[in-house]
Order: sequence, then C-alpha cells, then structure tokens
Amino acid sequence: MSRGFVYAVSTMGITGARADVDRAARGVVERLRAAGAENACVGIGISTAEQVREVLGYADGAIVGSALVSALAEGGVAAVAETAARLAAGTRPA
Repeated sequence: MSRGFVYAVSTMGITGARADVDRAARGVVERLRAAGAENACVGIGISTAEQVREVLGYADGAIVGSALVSALAEGGVAAVAETAARLAAGTRPA
C-alpha cells in the first residue's frame, strides 16, 4: 500500500558504511516484488560505486545517506558533491 518506493533495509543493524552489501537484500527485494511493491530501493551501508552497481542489478535505487552525511562531516559541501559523483558512477547506463 505504498506510494513512491519501499525502503528495503540491506542488513539488520545500525546504519553506516560497510565493506559489502548483505546478500539478504536481494531476497528482501524479491519478497517486496512478490507482495506487489512496484519500486524498491535498498539502503544501509551502501558507500561505493560498486555497491550501487550491485544493488541496481536487482533494485530500483540505492540509498546512500550515511555516505553523504560522512562526506559532509569530513569535508563539507564540496566533499558531498565529490562523493555523490563517485557513487553515481555505479548508476545503470541509460
């Protein structure tokens, strides 16, 4: 009964960057689709372009909030722009 997208949590635990995306995320997205969700985005721990690319292989979006917050804290707005550009390199080709 959602509109927009469903936020699929990639792993149970606290937010923050991780070395890899939990394999359970793919199963969560599959279950969401089976339940009728049209758009599922995966978040929690996504911090590299490779992880974004991986998630976009089975989900509609990758949520990178912690990576952007960390960049802001470490280097301000310029670091956020740089981080966003780096993560966008994992975006699906048009």
